[in-house]
This record gives sequence, structure tokens and C-alpha cells, in this order.
Amino acid sequence: MGLFIYKAKNKSGRFISGIIEGGSTDSVVAALQARGYFVVSVDVREKSSSSSLKESSRLIFRRIRAKDLAVFMRQLSNLTEADIPLARCLSVLIKQTESKRLKEVVKCLKSGVADGKALSEAMSGHPLVFSNLYVNMIKAGELSGTLEAVLARLADFAEKEEALKEKLKTVFIYPAAMAAVAMAVVVFLLLFVMPRFVLMFEDIGQALPLPTRVLLAGSNFLKDYWWFYLPVFFAVVLIFRQITAKEKGKEIFERLKLKIPYWGKVSRKMAVAGFLRTLSTLIKNGVPILNALSMTKETTGSRVFSIETARVYDEVKKGKSLAGALSANKEFPSMVSDLVAVGEETGRLEDSLMRVAVFYEQEVENALNRLTSLLEPAVILIMGAVVGFVVLAMLLPVFELTAVIN
Repeated sequence: MGLFIYKAKNKSGRFISGIIEGGSTDSVVAALQARGYFVVSVDVREKSSSSSLKESSRLIFRRIRAKDLAVFMRQLSNLTEADIPLARCLSVLIKQTESKRLKEVVKCLKSGVADGKALSEAMSGHPLVFSNLYVNMIKAGELSGTLEAVLARLADFAEKEEALKEKLKTVFIYPAAMAAVAMAVVVFLLLFVMPRFVLMFEDIGQALPLPTRVLLAGSNFLKDYWWFYLPVFFAVVLIFRQITAKEKGKEIFERLKLKIPYWGKVSRKMAVAGFLRTLSTLIKNGVPILNALSMTKETTGSRVFSIETARVYDEVKKGKSLAGALSANKEFPSMVSDLVAVGEETGRLEDSLMRVAVFYEQEVENALNRLTSLLEPAVILIMGAVVGFVVLAMLLPVFELTAVIN
């Protein structure tokens, strides 16, 4: 993939130019012709003598952080609500955007909009940044004349998604940091302190107690067989990544994860909440139910729920109601299908979906708060027990030697 600068005539005969992504010149020409343009010239942007253009093309294909994208969507929503022209909004955001990667994308969006493209069309050229969900929702907003409202909903959606990710990071960062520090202390004691400490008592001829001998065996294993366990560790990681890189392996791993006590329930609620919020947002913006399910399938973030959403899609396509398709699927709780049925009967499906989504998001937040309150003392107790055992094993010979001397 690369960046190309093109010049062409549109359907009205007006000359236009812009930047487009593509794999080759031929593919870019074909894409422009598919839009109804008469192509005059296509040049590879990277061949420019300006090194900044090369940097731009390199940055543009790297993924944008979800946090930066959420901020961008909120700022764009606020500017459009103030009745500022879209091209002017993007010009303002180019100056305000701190992320170099996102700034390059916004520049391309602004160039496309200035050349007469719709915002959705300009965004569709950046699939690594804007998913089908964003592109299709904005396209629906453009067609219905409700772009400002759609951008506001997308901003809410992106912020909610980012808040959940930050919550997950908060849950695990502190316990993981504590565990890492404790393990580093234990390894240091085993590799550098324990051998010298034991050597001193062996010179005296003092018999070592059982906990000390166990700890010494662990210390010798770490010191003498480091060449064994390090390759084994990296081999396990490599095999795991190879398995989960395949769709079937990823599905098996995720299904096993859903069976983990407590965390499995939290993961299921997170996936269901994301499914419901995305589906509700799409339907509220006028996207047909089948198209909405197809797009939701691609944005679940879970291989398992992507498969299950595809099954729901197939059932609805055959003529079954959404509530009926969900009730026949074991991965979705009965509460979801019951409230969806009420929404279908009252003609307010999107509101019912959003209410259930909010309920499950609150459930997830409460569960994560409880998990945080449980993990921290659990990690403290476990690491305290490990470090305590190491210290006890080192001090027991001292106590025995003192008792013999006295």
C-alpha cells in the first residue's frame, strides 16, 4: 500500500486533485474510474523530494490510538454542531491534533472534502483508522441530513469504548506491577543472596532445614538451567501466538476464556454490551437491521461473538425476528432477547437495545470494581507468602545455629 496524488475530471467536467491510498498505480486508476472520474495523472507521493512526505506516508498506515480517535470524534462533533463548514472543521482539527499519525489522516480527509468528496468517502480510504462502522454511520448521516447527530453518537461510542479499555488497564496494572516487583526480589534473592548464604553454613558444617534445602534446589535450578527454561518460555509464547493467530485457534482460546470462573462472566457481559451498543447506534442512524448486524459482526472484538452474531444475522435473514434469533442463541442472555422483543413490539428497538447495553455496561463496571478490590489483597497475600517463605528459609539456619551455640 502507498499514497498517490491524482488529478482527474469529475462527472461535471471540473478538474479535481487529491491523495488516495492504493497498492499500485493501476489499482488507484481503477478505484478512481469506479467513482466516475476521468483520470488525468497519478503520481506516487513517496517519490517526492520532501522527506516530510515520506514520514507522512509511513505514519499514516500505523494504527491510531483509540484515545486519540475518541478525542478527534468529539472535537469534530462539537465543531459541526456549531454550524462550521466541514472543510473548515478539519482545518481547525489539523492544528489541534497532537498525534502525528492522526494529523496526517486529518490532512487527507480535509484534502478529500475540499475536492468534493463526502466525509464518509474520504474516511473509507483509511480502513486502518475508520472501521466500516464509522464509515457507514457517517454515510447514513450524510444521506439523512443528520451528520451532526451521527458524529455526536460516534463520539459517545468511541469515548465509552475507550473508558472501558482504561478501566480494564486499571484493574490489572497495579496487581501486575506488584507481582513483577515481588518476583524480581525473589529471583534476586535466589540467584545472588541464597548461594552465598548457604555456603557460609556448609563451611560451618551445619545441616540445613528442609525449607532451606527446597529453596536451595530452586536457586540451583534457576542458576544452572537458565538455558533450558528461557527457550521453553519463548517456545510456549511462540506456539500460543501461532495457534491464536488462526481463526479456529482464536475461537477455541476465547471459548475457554469464557469458562474461567468470574472472568468468563465479565468477558461475556463486555461482549454483549458492545454488541448491543453498536447495534443500537447503527439502527438509530437508519441503517437496516441486516446491514447493522453485518457491521456489528466486524466490530465485536471477540471471535466467539463475531461467529454468534453471524448466526443471528443468518436467522434474521431467513425471516426470524431479532428477538427470536437471539433467544435461540445460547451466548446471549435471555434478558437480552426479552427486552429486544419488547422493543420490536413497541417499535422502539434501538431504545431497548441501548437500555440493555447500559445495564450490562454498569454490570461490567461493578464487576471490574469488585475484581479490583479482590485482586489487590490476593496479590499482596500471595506475594507476601512467597517472599515470607524465602526469608524464613534463609533465617531458619540462623535460628538453629543460635540455638546450638546457646
